[in-house]
Amino acid sequence: MQIFLGIILVIILIGIIIYKLDNKFEKREIIILSSIVIIVILVFTMYQKNQENFFPNAFKEKYKQENNIEILKLSSELLNNKVVSSKDHYIYKFTYIIKKNGKEYLCVANNVNINKIQDEYIFDKWTEECKEQ
Repeated sequence: MQIFLGIILVIILIGIIIYKLDNKFEKREIIILSSIVIIVILVFTMYQKNQENFFPNAFKEKYKQENNIEILKLSSELLNNKVVSSKDHYIYKFTYIIKKNGKEYLCVANNVNINKIQDEYIFDKWTEECKEQ
């Protein structure tokens, strides 16, 4: 909600600046304002999508480093955003498929703790439950 209000205020501010520069608000100014709004929305959407995929991709890399097994498919769920919003501590549930010894396994890693220390993300040890498909 705060982001939405911020975007609305920025759009109003840009509209006022465009009006003050030309002392009019016609078709050309509407096109300029619309293009700025579209660019801001696209940039914000791309940023959000990158943020959503950051931890799952980091988990894939960490899993491959530790177990030398590549994750074929992965889904994730952020667990701690339902109660508390934190910028330094995240709890995820990862469900993934791996191929080991020629067999596919469905694995679940519950309560994977990720801590942010300055600009580095640290994964705590997690337990996984796997069953053959």
